[in-house]
Amino acid sequence: MDPDLIRRLGRTLALARRDRDSMTPEDAARAAHTPGGPSVEEIADIIRRHRAEARAAQRTAA
Repeated sequence: MDPDLIRRLGRTLALARRDRDSMTPEDAARAAHTPGGPSVEEIADIIRRHRAEARAAQRTAA
């Protein structure tokens, strides 16, 4: 895969996560919810898990 494309995709993901993480898990889940997909509660749980994993990784790196 093209390295420039990988960088752009990584940047897009980082910006999306920044935007998501500026909201409460519930607000971010409501924004991400689509009919027929996971429930708002399931999405909020995923977001909480991602945030906990990120905090754990930061503690490990420090």
